[in-house]
Amino acid sequence: MLTQWHEDMATGSEAVDKQHRELLRRVDDLLKGAKSRKGAEEVGRLMWFLKKYVRWHFRDEEKLMLEAGYPGYQSHKVQHEIFFREVLRLESLHVEQGDNTLMIVAVITAMCEWLRSHFNKLDKEFIDFLKDTGQNGNGNGGSCGSPEGNGEQ
Repeated sequence: MLTQWHEDMATGSEAVDKQHRELLRRVDDLLKGAKSRKGAEEVGRLMWFLKKYVRWHFRDEEKLMLEAGYPGYQSHKVQHEIFFREVLRLESLHVEQGDNTLMIVAVITAMCEWLRSHFNKLDKEFIDFLKDTGQNGNGNGGSCGSPEGNGEQ
């Protein structure tokens, strides 16, 4: 299944991988909510949590990149922005179309494919950079806490 974590997705940084597993779990919750037709309100709540988590994770990862002096920071950040816009598009479609299960499942499937590709290529390149420069990827930027209750929305 697209939303399940597989070891080939591991970047080599436990902090980053922990966040990736949580991100996939949240996408899976949204997918299950849509498939089981939990209703527009529940799907909306799941989307809100996904949006909040994605924003928090990307900020955390980008902070780690800046601290490490990662030369691929700008292009990586652009990819994060593209994905976040897709999350916002999904949220907008949900507001416009309501409980349209087929639409939600199609968008989530595309999101999962993007995430897997991003984890397997761009994030691994970043972690390889950290290893090559003697950094471990679990520094100050990789707080690996939780965005709940930190005031971000």
